Amino acid sequence: MAAPFSFDRSWWFPVPPAQLWATLVRTDEYPSWWTWLRELDTDGLAPGNTARCVIQSPLPYTLRCTITVEELRAPETIMTTVTGDLCGPAGLHVEDAKDGSTARLCWTLDLGNPLLSRLALVGRPAMSWAHDRIVATGVEQFRRRALGAATRTTFGEGGA
Repeated sequence: MAAPFSFDRSWWFPVPPAQLWATLVRTDEYPSWWTWLRELDTDGLAPGNTARCVIQSPLPYTLRCTITVEELRAPETIMTTVTGDLCGPAGLHVEDAKDGSTARLCWTLDLGNPLLSRLALVGRPAMSWAHDRIVATGVEQFRRRALGAATRTTFGEGGA
């Protein structure tokens, strides 16, 4: 069995936590923000709700996952469970920060797809690269597409 993919990173956004949260709950807009999100079927962000998604890796495979909201405390925390090709807990934590807010994204995910688990035994460096690329691209696309107008008019072009 391949080791889980663990992730724990934070980003600064030039909007207050309430505005960041108000953007995050617009789940119907996610496909227009993220080019790697090929399909999304969700009933929104609320405890017990799910999102079924297809994620296109930069490598020649897709990931099919269901994300279930386990806990939600607006505007600060979303805790989820991921099942499917990836399995495990994931969470997002939003906090007030100087001139904006920080978002901390954490997860520990195992590969639920047996073929991908076997591939990870030899291809883990490439899979880790693909994972990090999707996250970096996702954060940049979120900044530009979801927060773009608000950050340009309210705070200038800043960001971490």
